[in-house]
Amino acid sequence: MLCAEVVARNEMTDRIDMPNTHTILIIDDDPDIRKLLRLALEEAGYGVRDAQEGGAGIAIAKEGRCALAIVDLFMPGKEGLETILTLRREIPWIKLIAMSGGSSRADLLAVATSFGADQIIHKPYEIDALLASIGTLLPKP
Repeated sequence: MLCAEVVARNEMTDRIDMPNTHTILIIDDDPDIRKLLRLALEEAGYGVRDAQEGGAGIAIAKEGRCALAIVDLFMPGKEGLETILTLRREIPWIKLIAMSGGSSRADLLAVATSFGADQIIHKPYEIDALLASIGTLLPKP
């Protein structure tokens, strides 16, 4: 392969519309949740990126290497619903899972689907249930 072909191929994979189909972005302000999800997703064979708030998560998603984002609804800075709306508008192909806990937040999870979330997860959740949800949206690694 010629050097110019390698450069051209690398430039193509750097575009926002060329995701890695096995990379998941976790956007959650709780470092323990991010760590737990990272470990479970990596063990399942997925690549993982993470951010502690919506603005940082959107910036990572715009780099184009994530096929799916798991977004907590309650975070400081850019909160979850706004993050979902922005991701859906700016990166329409990204798959989105909204997550939140507490019975009073169930209505917000329903709103998240109207804002563009593909699926919702109620906290607390079983990792196997989350992996099953991801499996309906992404190919297995």
